[in-house]
Amino acid sequence: MTRLRHRPALDVRVEIRGELPREDAEYARARAQATAAILGPDARALRLRLTRTRDRALTRPALAQADVELDDPGPVRVQLAAGAAREAVDLVLGTLAGRAVRLREVGEIGLAAVHESAYRPQYVDRPLAGRRIARRKAVVLARRTPEQAARELLALDRRFHLFLDADTGRDGLVHRCPLSGAVELWPTGGDAVPVLDLAEAARRLWLTARPFICHTGPEDGRSRVLYRRYDGHYGLITPVADGLGGAGTPSARN
Repeated sequence: MTRLRHRPALDVRVEIRGELPREDAEYARARAQATAAILGPDARALRLRLTRTRDRALTRPALAQADVELDDPGPVRVQLAAGAAREAVDLVLGTLAGRAVRLREVGEIGLAAVHESAYRPQYVDRPLAGRRIARRKAVVLARRTPEQAARELLALDRRFHLFLDADTGRDGLVHRCPLSGAVELWPTGGDAVPVLDLAEAARRLWLTARPFICHTGPEDGRSRVLYRRYDGHYGLITPVADGLGGAGTPSARN
């Protein structure tokens, strides 16, 4: 007798933040379940987080983030914002499903990042004197080739990706260009990355209006990243001193 093996149902979780009508929350849950049904048999643990901010200065106050675990290429994540909650849900789940297919079949997302730029989350315009480092994250960098790091950057919908270069053994960083969406390797060797304390790094980040700045920490000589958070504050990613981990260690992403 042949026994049929059934794969467990995809775990779907929806998190609502902020004040939303019950109908919008129910719509988000229904759309998440519908998306789960088309993601394929290798999908696991679909998560949808929907946030509605009260900041009237934002033209896209509804922020949606969706992520799913796939056997290949691994974790896939999308974060987009829209004027209304249901629009944000449709955008992020549709993009997640399309990106999963593209990554499976082609291994990259093409020009998707350019087309999605109109729906990127907006930065809160926080006064300079009121900004602080709201999140500090010390990580063991994953050992990756630049090509592997670039693929993870796109799959996880990040602006930059800090990793340990498998070829050189040095800290490496890939990032996505804001205008073209192309992925580039940030030079992190020699004098390419300046040695800065946090005060100077924050000053340069403000002067250049860049989303992040990669610099060398004066304490340990490791590359670290100070970046802008959407809430108007800063975040800091710092490799741990012994972060020479193997292929299984987590990488730093944003």
